[in-house]
Amino acid sequence: MSSPPPPADRHTDQPDRARHDWIVGHRRADRRAAAAGVHAWDVTVDCHRRLRGPYTGVGTMLRTIVPQAWALAPELVAAHLPAILCAAPELEPLIGSPPGTLTEHAPPGERTRWYSRLRTRRISHHLVEFLNEAARLRAEGELALCFDTVHEADHTDQEFLAIALRRADPERVRLSAASQAPDGSDLVPELAEALGRYAARTDAPARRPEEQGPDSGRENERENEHGLVRAFIDSDGTTDDPEEIEAYSRARKADPASVAALHRARAAELEASGEVSWTLGAIPYHLRDAAEPAYSAWPAYVAAEKYCMDVGFYRAQLELLDEMELLLRDAPEDRDRGADHHVLIRRGQVLALLDRPEEAMASYIRGLAETKVPGEAMALHYYLGMLYTRFHRPEHKDHMIAKAHLNTSVALASQLADPGDRAFYTVFMGNGLALAELHLGRLAEALDLVDAGLARLDRELGDAKHRLHRSVLRANRAQVLMALGRGSEALADFDELVRIDPYYNEYYFDRGNARYQVGDLDGAQADYERALALGPMFPELFHNRGEAKAAAGDPMGAIREFRRALDLEPDARESRIALAEVLLEAGAEQEALRVAEEGLGTHPEDPRLLCLLGQAALAAGDVDRATGALDRALAADGTLYQALAVRAAVHYESGRFDDAVADLDRALAVAGSDDPDLLFNRGYAHEAAGRPAAAVEDYTRALELPGADSETLISRRRECRARLSVQ
Repeated sequence: MSSPPPPADRHTDQPDRARHDWIVGHRRADRRAAAAGVHAWDVTVDCHRRLRGPYTGVGTMLRTIVPQAWALAPELVAAHLPAILCAAPELEPLIGSPPGTLTEHAPPGERTRWYSRLRTRRISHHLVEFLNEAARLRAEGELALCFDTVHEADHTDQEFLAIALRRADPERVRLSAASQAPDGSDLVPELAEALGRYAARTDAPARRPEEQGPDSGRENERENEHGLVRAFIDSDGTTDDPEEIEAYSRARKADPASVAALHRARAAELEASGEVSWTLGAIPYHLRDAAEPAYSAWPAYVAAEKYCMDVGFYRAQLELLDEMELLLRDAPEDRDRGADHHVLIRRGQVLALLDRPEEAMASYIRGLAETKVPGEAMALHYYLGMLYTRFHRPEHKDHMIAKAHLNTSVALASQLADPGDRAFYTVFMGNGLALAELHLGRLAEALDLVDAGLARLDRELGDAKHRLHRSVLRANRAQVLMALGRGSEALADFDELVRIDPYYNEYYFDRGNARYQVGDLDGAQADYERALALGPMFPELFHNRGEAKAAAGDPMGAIREFRRALDLEPDARESRIALAEVLLEAGAEQEALRVAEEGLGTHPEDPRLLCLLGQAALAAGDVDRATGALDRALAADGTLYQALAVRAAVHYESGRFDDAVADLDRALAVAGSDDPDLLFNRGYAHEAAGRPAAAVEDYTRALELPGADSETLISRRRECRARLSVQ
């Protein structure tokens, strides 16, 4: 009889609030055994991305719990339908699908709009909300989920876990993430940080072979060499069992034809299941290792790469492009070179979408250096132009270089032989040129280009073709019209957009912003509500709802919305600053102090956060702390006139009236125009310093400006004039 395995080593130096678990161990069997000793998990899933690609772990978990939730509360599932189907598309026959957008229904060859790289974060936030509610449906009131092999998980799974560890209701959802490296170096940084903060680590001891139960994969059928090879294949190449790995390696050398046959059989088995997610991981893997040459698996990789591009799984797409580049090395010399161009173009596109513009440019330049095909050159010049006017860091943007590339792409498009292609691509490239004109401040030229493009598509292509790109053009026109101050015309375009694409939530968000700008606060709130109902949720939506509520005189509502934005993304600086400002206005200076301090924990030298810290400290009566924060703010940004104004208040409270006047002099100089509040404050400081004539001058200037507190200014000026007459 074997002795029991040593107990897992549970670290207890995590904070008391640690509700979740982090299992660390080299082998899957060790981690599973340690996890079982920590808690009884409702669902345990393997996250290895070779199985099902993006959302391998999350999708497997959803395929287990969603049917139960659907039976008990279909309305809950329906509220999160797009997010659930993004991670687990196989659930569509059970739960249905939401009405699609023009983006989702665009015919092949007409897709011109791609999702933000942040889409998967938004999906994850929705899924966390779903789990919090789904846990309430269980008799135990708790949902315990264990995710294994997280170190081999796709970015989507790791991103979800990082967000869920922070946002899941700790009273209802318990999570475990199992990986290899004790320091988290084999995980994405956000997940490693979240595990260190929210989870208690358990080190799984290595188990001897005789101690390993069924979870280790030591079934009876594997006691011979063939069984070991078959087990490797059935694991879709994800096993970490040394015997299986060694047996497969031997068989691959000794009898490659038989191993290839096993790969083909496994691929056929997975294809027969009809489950889409297998096509993003295991199926391409098996077809590649079954093929001779490996390039024969190219169609499977193209299909997987296209799917990832369409739904926004960009990091997985980049890995597939790496694999495809390797396949091209095995391809026959007489192949169609369009495959090489496809990899270069797509690599550049996905790198730009992932905010890696320098790498994208290298891919595009290489493509231009290698192509002699006009259509390929046209596309590459367009993408280079977009890098320079949209994707590059501010210091690298150059809108004139962008125009040079975009004009070239327009010229090449005008030479296309097919009349329909010539019309569409000339308009498409012209839309990029309009963006460059907009960024150059040439609003009329940008509007002319968009108007001409819409008119040409209507004239030459009829109503049915390229409906998606027409909506993109109309959305761009609406934004240009807003910039020109033609709000009613812009709103008419937004109205048409929500009519033709009623399930695309960003159009409601954009129309809400336009309504806010023209002063229609109720209309803005209604659009924000509709955008939220359609999903997915994102912090800017809650932030803008907060701004609208603040403008409508609802500070408590604004505070709730700004807090919601920060709940989604604690690093949302604009929402943190807005929250601190509203808290100060509401007299909650201690809470404003805390909000500013939390932001400075991530951005220690942010001048606006330092300014708010100084303002809150002054309101709380801590003059020394206020002075230190404001000095730091102005050291970081000497043109921040708000910090100068607040520091002037500190000087005034300390009786240093001349210093207050000096700071207000600087504040008025850097503000760029007269400000009635700054002038009032400087007049008040002059008055306190015994200079009533200077105070009268400032009060008089302030009274000439819109937004001035006329009653107070007239009263102060009258008092100063009385003092002057006495003198």
